[in-house]
Amino acid sequence: MKILLQFPFMVSIIIISVISIAFFHTIQKIVRKKIPHELLIENHAVGGFLYNAVCVIYAVLIAFVVFVIWGNMEETNSKIEKEANNLLSLYYDASVYPDSLKLEIQSTIRDYVKRVTNEEWKSLSDGNQDADAMKSFIKLNRIYLSVNPNLVPNIEVLSQAMKNIHELREFRRHRILSSKNSMPDILWIVLILSSLILVAFTFFFSTKNIWHQYVMTAFLVFVCVLVLYLIFVLDHPFVGQNAITPDAFQPLMDIITRSGK
Repeated sequence: MKILLQFPFMVSIIIISVISIAFFHTIQKIVRKKIPHELLIENHAVGGFLYNAVCVIYAVLIAFVVFVIWGNMEETNSKIEKEANNLLSLYYDASVYPDSLKLEIQSTIRDYVKRVTNEEWKSLSDGNQDADAMKSFIKLNRIYLSVNPNLVPNIEVLSQAMKNIHELREFRRHRILSSKNSMPDILWIVLILSSLILVAFTFFFSTKNIWHQYVMTAFLVFVCVLVLYLIFVLDHPFVGQNAITPDAFQPLMDIITRSGK
């Protein structure tokens, strides 16, 4: 399924929808051949109320899942922006340290950011981190832990830098974990079964013109596919064309590029 994430959103939706609609259309055609219109129409009175109940339960379930998944993705975006902002602050504030320490800090941040945006971001799609990026991050931590406060003219800058480093650990950890985490299989089973039941329920209804029913069922299948695939995309925030990008690091990358000239 992950291969579908490499295509544009609507292309993947169309592929899945065509296959799903063809599948349900075949089943519906078989049902209509086996059960005549006169018998199916008797289900409308009672079946309509039951179908409404199923739709409400399905809507509540989908709304809850989308809300949680979207919230997780927004939190991940926020943490990535904060990670980039903290690195930018550390890069700027390095100017108050002695030249040798300043160059070491800025050089390490430069290596780390380039490694994260160029190499580690690709690894995140598989839930992995880049070993060299991790080494640069550890080196940056060690530099600050070994700073002699007596050599720093402004101790408040060092205190803020230590706070930024502490937060960076949290932001990086959250980014890595977000690439590994996904919805539990049991939840996917419930969502898919609920969608199947929702569509299968329509087989117990009937319209005089069978093509009207085919079209309405096709619309229902398309909506189910649309919602389920949206959840699938949100559940894989670092995979495919709709993945989170390292754009938050761009301001720092611009500064690094200019300073490198």
